[in-house]
Amino acid sequence: MVHHPVRSSRIASIGYDVRSATLEIRFLDRTMLQYSPVPARIYNDFLLVVSKGRFYDGVIKGKFKERRIY
Repeated sequence: MVHHPVRSSRIASIGYDVRSATLEIRFLDRTMLQYSPVPARIYNDFLLVVSKGRFYDGVIKGKFKERRIY
């Protein structure tokens, strides 16, 4: 999965796999979480918003199936 670096005080990069509708988030503390099924629209919005942490807390965290990668 290709990750895109982002500017955030908590998040290092964001990746998305269209076929599986899986969103992957790498945090600055090196934790990596996967969320699914996440619509592509949410991934695109995530890349565009100014506050990645606020978007994560309000739109993603607790709303989709979460899997910790490391």
